[in-house]
Amino acid sequence: MSVQIQAEIDNMRKQLHVDFIGIALSKVNEGTNSRTIHWAYVSGNTNENYRRIHLQVGKGIAGIVWRTGRSYQASELQRNPKNLLELPIARMEKLETAVAAPILKNGRVQGVLLFGSRTPNVMEMDQLKSVEDKAEELIPLLEE
Repeated sequence: MSVQIQAEIDNMRKQLHVDFIGIALSKVNEGTNSRTIHWAYVSGNTNENYRRIHLQVGKGIAGIVWRTGRSYQASELQRNPKNLLELPIARMEKLETAVAAPILKNGRVQGVLLFGSRTPNVMEMDQLKSVEDKAEELIPLLEE
């Protein structure tokens, strides 16, 4: 675990006044040769349940962003039971609002940065842009 990445997302969470930040990365299972996505770095977590989340590309918030290479945002996540089944990080961390952006290098997704709030609020375009900008700032740290 990179101490520098952890320190960076801890600082981001405090500066941007969000409840939760996570970075999802992928790894290939040697035995099955399948790619899974997991939450490698988190800040503001309420428990350790995020460690049990292993997603396929296209599933969950991180999987959707990974597959599409595009940002994702959703609100009122706790009010919709379907969201809670399909978005395990929202369920486990009790997130009401989530904004996620791909961490891209040379047009390929290297990771997913997620900002979450436990209180209902409407994400503004500048918040989405902020997450995208922060995702870009993380590229050099993930390369180390």
